[in-house]
Amino acid sequence: MTEETREVRGRIPKQLKISFEIACARLELTQTAALEEAIKDWLKKQESLANQE
Repeated sequence: MTEETREVRGRIPKQLKISFEIACARLELTQTAALEEAIKDWLKKQESLANQE
């Protein structure tokens, strides 16, 4: 059974997007997988910061 997914959209600087695409290609990683990892890491960071307050 596959997990239900949703689309995330946003705008970032052109050069950041190009660098992201190149890094994903070099790592043979899909952009979706990289974004999912980045979002999970960001959420963990936010949880950690909230726990410090």
